[in-house]
Amino acid sequence: MNAIILAGGYGTRLRPITCSIPKPMLPVVNKPLLNFIISKLMQETPGLKKIVIAVNYRAHDIDAYMKEWQKAVSCEIHVQDERKPLGTGGALKFSQKLLEDDSFFMLNGDVVSYFSYKDMLAQHKKTKAVATISAIRVPDVSRYGVLVSDRNDTIIREFYEKPKTTELIKKYSSYPVNAGTYLLEPAIFDYITPEKKVSIEKDVFPHVAKKRMAHKFEFSGIWKDFGLPEEYLAGNFIILEEETRRLGAENIMHPSVKLGKGTIIKAPVCFDENVTIGDKCVIGPHVVLGKDCEVGDNVKLSESVFLENCSIDDDNDIIKVIMGDGVNTGTNVQLIGPAILGSNVYIEDQVMLKAMANQTVKVCPWVTITAESVEHSGSNGAFIH
Repeated sequence: MNAIILAGGYGTRLRPITCSIPKPMLPVVNKPLLNFIISKLMQETPGLKKIVIAVNYRAHDIDAYMKEWQKAVSCEIHVQDERKPLGTGGALKFSQKLLEDDSFFMLNGDVVSYFSYKDMLAQHKKTKAVATISAIRVPDVSRYGVLVSDRNDTIIREFYEKPKTTELIKKYSSYPVNAGTYLLEPAIFDYITPEKKVSIEKDVFPHVAKKRMAHKFEFSGIWKDFGLPEEYLAGNFIILEEETRRLGAENIMHPSVKLGKGTIIKAPVCFDENVTIGDKCVIGPHVVLGKDCEVGDNVKLSESVFLENCSIDDDNDIIKVIMGDGVNTGTNVQLIGPAILGSNVYIEDQVMLKAMANQTVKVCPWVTITAESVEHSGSNGAFIH
């Protein structure tokens, strides 16, 4: 078996945090998202020979990480820099020479799915499909590509991309949607025009379906896209709950973590190496603290993810926030999200920053937030720069 992971997205909806970190490298429960996806794939497919990572934006960051990680894994890892965006099908064609010798999985680098790769492979072999597409049922099909098939049959008859009208949503709501993991045969390359921007979902799979060679693999359970700020937070917390359940622990804490007197931890939380928390704090539920984070006294944190080297001073109250690496706050800061703070932001003492309804507060890297800048953001779409 081989695999290709599409990791070329710009992560525009998660800016400004993705200005300095490519989306596939954003931490999920303190591990890069790509690390999480690859580890799960390797656990379930021990015969995996080769992993290709198709990248475009900040390719050097991903390449540097993978070269280091390559030393610890048994399969080959190749980082393919597209130079220009080629779409999901074009990225696959670009990597043909590395993949055409065997069946291969194709995964999105910003989606985590909990299902059995072994079961998907068994069905793929049994049906002799050219393409097997993971499928899941969702309450609202309007955001996804719908896979139409007969009841009790895995053969896909039709693809319908993002039904929008009330009539179409009602018509297609009884079918599962494309969950973004594919198991493909090398014959798929015959359907893709080289050196062109091609969508495998829109331009390739419908042709495979016409020949009755596309099948769905339906599953239920965890399936999380990390495209939006609220999805990134929710994804961290869902996986945190799953990992603590798997480990049989209330929380995930590195042995070097230091907790102050009278501090209360509300499970589940995840604290990385050298995290220090002061006295009389209430931390959790659903808090992820990255390596070398420091939290002062009398601090309340909940439903938030903090990257490395954040420093939270005394008497802070922070809810529903994604904090980039190196963020520092003064004392008596109240921050109520949803909010994304870029790297090395500083928040002055006694600042209160609260997201308005249906808005996410976004703060550019290296910005100092003052009471005056918060006032300005109220009339500027909650964007502080």
